[in-house]
Amino acid sequence: MKNPLVSIIIPNYNYGRYLRECFDSILNQTYTNYEVIFRDNASTDDSFNISMEYYYKFKEKGIFFLLHNNKQNYGSDTNTNLAIGDANGELIYILASDDAIEPTFLEKTVSVLEKNPSVSMVMVNRIEVDENGNRKVTPPFYNKSCIIPGEEQAGVFMMSGIAIPGQRIARTGGMINKIAKFARVHEVAGDWYNNFLYSCCGDVAYIAEDLCRYRVHSGNETHISEDTLLASMEHFCILNSFVTISKGFGMKIPESRFDEAVKKLGSMCLRYAVKMINAQKNSIASRYLKLALVYDENMEGTEEYQLLLNYLKGDKSAIEKFHTFTEQIIERKKSYDPPKGFIEIDSYGNRIH
Repeated sequence: MKNPLVSIIIPNYNYGRYLRECFDSILNQTYTNYEVIFRDNASTDDSFNISMEYYYKFKEKGIFFLLHNNKQNYGSDTNTNLAIGDANGELIYILASDDAIEPTFLEKTVSVLEKNPSVSMVMVNRIEVDENGNRKVTPPFYNKSCIIPGEEQAGVFMMSGIAIPGQRIARTGGMINKIAKFARVHEVAGDWYNNFLYSCCGDVAYIAEDLCRYRVHSGNETHISEDTLLASMEHFCILNSFVTISKGFGMKIPESRFDEAVKKLGSMCLRYAVKMINAQKNSIASRYLKLALVYDENMEGTEEYQLLLNYLKGDKSAIEKFHTFTEQIIERKKSYDPPKGFIEIDSYGNRIH
């Protein structure tokens, strides 16, 4: 696979205010063999006019730009799948229209795939950008760039989704055919589900560099799903799917981590509760505390759980401790060692011996 065509899929709904940054980040790529498939999902803002403006900019650069303007809103997953159906590339990359990428994103990720045929998908680290453009650097998930055996990574995916679509690029063709029969539409966790499927098809590479810019704002679908508790409950259903799917691929590690993964959902509920408290949505926070006990019946005895419970009851000592104590609950502060069997690489996929 030399200089393969990358299909960049950009689904959009009412993110005109971020589109120029997204498109510019693609135009600035050092790797140039790509096409852009943009599908607007019946936006009511200026998204379509902006996409027409960039249609000509991509054309001037010799880049194929396919533009669709849906007459009705089909929903996020369906809109994305329709765009994927128009892709011609050997590699596929889905970029949310409110996100952006660094200039060497394609160059480095494609190089990893070219040099390592066993790899089905490459993930990168991301930084977070708020509505005002302020950046927050997060530590890489793994503490080094590496290639991880598929089954080992599937075991990690039982515990964490790790990457949004903008952090990953994957092979198409035969790889897609292997997982097509497992395709499902999810309200929230479709990214996590697809990451797991790719790990069933081959090894997974990780580049420990900030190559993706993830936009965090109140309009994110993740924020909406957190308010309704949908994300947590869908996660539980997906864990059960992971066990069934992995057995079909002859894997044992995912099932061995199922109980541990369900208990982690209890800890995630505490994080959601903290976010709800910070957003002054105490009634939703209370529901998360109750849901945490469904996933881990021993959670009630933990210091974290009691602190949040007492905070919601108005306990003054808990209120005083809340802001300093809960910082460690919300965000991951460290990077992890890769699982056993990993191979260390540089950011271009060259193996480090």
